[in-house]
Amino acid sequence: MPRQHDPFFDGQPQAPGLRLAANGEPAPPPDPLENLSNQPAGDPLLQALAWLTRHHGKPRSPESLRAGAPVEGVLAPDGAIRVMREAGYNAGLLRKSIDDIHALLLPAVLLLNGGDACVLVRRMDDPAAVAAGACRYEVVFPGPEAAAVPATTAELEPEYSGFMLAVSPQETAAAPRAESPLLKLADKGLASHWLWGTLKRFTPYYRASMLAALLSNVLMLVSGLVTSVIYDKVIPHQAMVTLWTLAVGAAVALVFDLFARQLRSHLIDLAGRKADLVIGAKLYRQTLGVRMEHKPASAGAYAAHLAQVEMVREFFTGATLSALSDLPFLVIFIGMTFVIGGPLGWVLVLAVPVIMGLSWAIQGALRKAMSTNMQETADLHGTLVESLEGLEDLKTSGAEGRFVRRYERTTAIVADTALTSRALSSWSMNLSSTLQQAVNLIILIWGVYLIHDGVISAGALIGSVMFASRAIAPLGSLVSLATRYQGARAAMMALNQMMNAPVERDSSRNYVPLSQVTGKVGLHDVGFSYPPQPQHGHQQAASESAAPKVLRNVTMRLEAGERVAILGRIGSGKSTILRMLGGLYQPTEGMVEVDGIDLRQVDPAEYRARVGFVSQEPRLFVGTLRDNVLMGRAHLDAGRLVEVAKLTGLDRVVAAHPMGWDLPVGEMGQLLSGGQRQLVALARALVTKPQILLMDEPTSSMDAQSEMAFLRQLRDAAGTATLVVVTHRPAVLELVQRIAVVDGGRVVMDGPRDQVLAALSGVRPAAPAQGGEGVHMHPSAQPVQRSASV
Repeated sequence: MPRQHDPFFDGQPQAPGLRLAANGEPAPPPDPLENLSNQPAGDPLLQALAWLTRHHGKPRSPESLRAGAPVEGVLAPDGAIRVMREAGYNAGLLRKSIDDIHALLLPAVLLLNGGDACVLVRRMDDPAAVAAGACRYEVVFPGPEAAAVPATTAELEPEYSGFMLAVSPQETAAAPRAESPLLKLADKGLASHWLWGTLKRFTPYYRASMLAALLSNVLMLVSGLVTSVIYDKVIPHQAMVTLWTLAVGAAVALVFDLFARQLRSHLIDLAGRKADLVIGAKLYRQTLGVRMEHKPASAGAYAAHLAQVEMVREFFTGATLSALSDLPFLVIFIGMTFVIGGPLGWVLVLAVPVIMGLSWAIQGALRKAMSTNMQETADLHGTLVESLEGLEDLKTSGAEGRFVRRYERTTAIVADTALTSRALSSWSMNLSSTLQQAVNLIILIWGVYLIHDGVISAGALIGSVMFASRAIAPLGSLVSLATRYQGARAAMMALNQMMNAPVERDSSRNYVPLSQVTGKVGLHDVGFSYPPQPQHGHQQAASESAAPKVLRNVTMRLEAGERVAILGRIGSGKSTILRMLGGLYQPTEGMVEVDGIDLRQVDPAEYRARVGFVSQEPRLFVGTLRDNVLMGRAHLDAGRLVEVAKLTGLDRVVAAHPMGWDLPVGEMGQLLSGGQRQLVALARALVTKPQILLMDEPTSSMDAQSEMAFLRQLRDAAGTATLVVVTHRPAVLELVQRIAVVDGGRVVMDGPRDQVLAALSGVRPAAPAQGGEGVHMHPSAQPVQRSASV
């Protein structure tokens, strides 16, 4: 159904429209100026979809549905269809009047004017009332306290846009089929693979292109037969009428052959374009969804591998499909050569294994050269990206020469391996071309002797040469394909490794919902080790066996609203603990809890929506100041943006520049100072009113005056949220009531701030009040690290 113009699709949804009061009467619409960018408060469509998932028994929170979706601002209907399909639901946009919506489609989402939405749960009237036009429905307007209210068609129609979103759960079990378990396993693996599963979706295109190739090759048979008849029948008898009849038929065949080839190319290119869009989205989603501890070590090398996806897709669709579609005609053309040329067909029979054997002989050396070239090319990209990101440090430390030498050395290896692979490829393809010409020459020489002996005619010889050329052509394609296969194979292995990396969210799981986070979190006997980074050559075994523990038996309990500082030496594990609490890392031992729930049972997206995280070196992205604070949450109220700016002091940055919130920050925030970037990061963390606030060295880029101003603002901005801060700055400790000291991956001291500071300074701490908490210390710790059995 073509999409017609509708306010819902204009990209700028307006303020909410219809709301029903408890008595079913329409309530006045809210002021459209109260929300940022004139968009609905919250996201009505997203909340309606979340309500539907709860209704169908597969609950998903709005944060869970939105996570990873290509959505900026309020969810649009097109995005809603994709969101629901990825959540395991069938979804489709229909245009129907309210009374024409069949009961089997309910509950469904009604798209209202102005970007609002509601859920049409069920029809409440009997058939007689429906016939009388007095339909009443049970309707849910999603929100914090969503409840079903009655509404009539007359009340709904003025605000109804005419479009509805039909949603139903996907079937989890297919009808049983009589096939072996091996085939079922293969089919399951094929469907779930990032490449094969995608290409399988476009098999109709490839099937049609195979039929076009079949038509093209059949028409080429006509050309060879016509040529043979002209030499044998037309020329000896001067049959001009027959000549023109054959010429017209051959011309028609050539025209159809042209269209068949063009159709084949168009179908392959169209399927390739669609596959590229899907595969590219899958790879990027995998990149963003990978668990932080499995993040690639080199961004440049990772990007270089990502760039190979088009080559892999084109190889397995365009080149391979063309060669495979022509391959069956190798046998047909050899057979036709036997039919009209008799023993000349044996030349082709002998040529096929010779050409394929010579091509196979160089594949080992070619595979080694291409694999080395691809890895070194990835390292070259990694060096380039690393140099650009650290250009200032390279210049100030005088390390340009070292990196130039490294870059030139890698470039030389890339050039040498590329030269080797190109030389081997050229040798293979040129040898194949030479053998094809030799086959034609042998057929001509032998054919002359056969004509002399009366075995075949001159027309049969010409036809045999044409059929031989067509038969050898697929072999040339296969030789080229075998050469390109080595590059595609190396790229495929790298991409498979990327796609097999563990992800933090499993869209098929039913996570435990977080209705309300109080801020009570804890670590229980947590241990953590970084996974080994993949190495090459002899380093691989040593690297995989070396996985030192970063955290060991860490136990901490934080009550709601508690403010805790984590102290420790460099590399002691402080930041790792903070990332554990933020759900960025998963423990290899023990567990992290939030409100008594194992964090692994909670959707990471839903948890992080309630957590504010400020890293030691906050990363800003190309865009404006507003973009970097909201980070895609454009549906938030404008008042909240202003409020958080005042809380953090970011309002002074906004006021100091004529562009205000539209101030560009540059790549990685380079147009702002370090302190300003910290303010933006703090505002970003606070804009959603988190119940847990985690901060890693938040004042490391500030002078003393800026630090004091920042801490005054943070004291108010944090509110009642649980605050955990990693710091080396004494001024920050004024914010907290409790300090935990970390050393060697263990919590060695934990207790009230003043008592821990006294213990660290060597002063005997005062005895805690009766029933109060003292400093917990581990008996085996050194004096300066008096540790805690926590």
